[in-house]
Amino acid sequence: MMTGLILGAAAAWWLGPRLRPQQVAQWRDEWTATGEELRQAFQQKLELLHLTATNIQEELARRGQVVRRAALDFGQTVADAATDARIVAAIKAKYVADPRLSALRISVRSSGGRVWLSGTVNSPDDIGRAILLAMEADSAVREVTADLKVATP
Repeated sequence: MMTGLILGAAAAWWLGPRLRPQQVAQWRDEWTATGEELRQAFQQKLELLHLTATNIQEELARRGQVVRRAALDFGQTVADAATDARIVAAIKAKYVADPRLSALRISVRSSGGRVWLSGTVNSPDDIGRAILLAMEADSAVREVTADLKVATP
């Protein structure tokens, strides 16, 4: 935010003689509004995390220290589980649509964007095909490990 204000002030100084007073007034109003929005967002975050002066004084009196854990812990766990479920569904859908692979014979697990394939396929080429389809199924896939076996006739 500070950088934007400095650049804005520098631009106003540099372009000052070329600018109309209406432009300067409009920019000033926009900067003021942006600054107020940032201040309000920051204040809301402080309140959400119970980091207001009152909250801190109460916690210091009670515990002698202030501790906050990022809300990311629980939220990220839920998001990861949803992402992993989406990945598995997307991979299974690719296998169902592929005439050479059997979605019933290939087990798919995902955790944190890492995918594990197990089961059987008809040929070594199908192992590569299964891995490729898994990698292309969802942008959240980071790694694919295949423990696929070629079925013996």
